[in-house]
Amino acid sequence: MAFSSHTTPREPFLGNISRLALAPFRAVDSFFQSIITANQVVRDVEYMSQLSDAKLAKMGVNREDIVTYVARKSGTISAV
Repeated sequence: MAFSSHTTPREPFLGNISRLALAPFRAVDSFFQSIITANQVVRDVEYMSQLSDAKLAKMGVNREDIVTYVARKSGTISAV
């Protein structure tokens, strides 16, 4: 019978503890990253809202589609 020395590598015990200990900090970071993204989307929508219809047309955007355009561009929503 053949002997297999193949074992599944295990993560060290301290690796699991550190991952659990850092989880709340990752959640807070994710929260603030969401706020930063939302603020950028608002600024972009405000900027584009001030553009003329001719400039928007050059970009291929209708005025009523500004929010959707910015959200898709920022990755906030995916293209449907």
